[in-house]
Amino acid sequence: MKRKNKKLKVSVSLPRMSFDPVGYYVEDLEKAVKFFLTELGVSTRLQNTLNIKVHVRKTVLKKDALGSCSVLNNGSQATKDYRILLTDDAPHFSQLQTLAHECVHVEQQVRGRLQRRVWSSDGQTHVRWDGKELGVWLQDVSYADAPWEIEARAKEEKLTRAFYTFKQKERK
Repeated sequence: MKRKNKKLKVSVSLPRMSFDPVGYYVEDLEKAVKFFLTELGVSTRLQNTLNIKVHVRKTVLKKDALGSCSVLNNGSQATKDYRILLTDDAPHFSQLQTLAHECVHVEQQVRGRLQRRVWSSDGQTHVRWDGKELGVWLQDVSYADAPWEIEARAKEEKLTRAFYTFKQKERK
């Protein structure tokens, strides 16, 4: 499906009964996604092919999870649609930091550094990092030791602080 409006499409959905009367919260998350991708070096041209949906939810994540980034396993085709989940009950800074973390995963995938494929031989999802086959997704490589997670954790706080600096300059 080709979009006529060639612009990064970010949509944010909040939990039912949430209150954001002026839209500042939603606008903040939308700006943050664009800011993070730009800071990560994703070109405007590449960003304009993406569709990112950010869902803020109360109970859909595992106990200690603050967020997740999901994408369809679509073989060798470039993925353009991403779904990021954020927990509703975290402080705003933590939500933005988690969003930064998940945007690192988007960047890793759009550049082809992180790839997931379902193999027809065993029906399992296998992962490739920087061109190297690592085995079955989160089975052969633990979450804590996964190189894509280590990289995302290393970048999340710096990106979040840079976004806050950007917002302060924007207000002046």
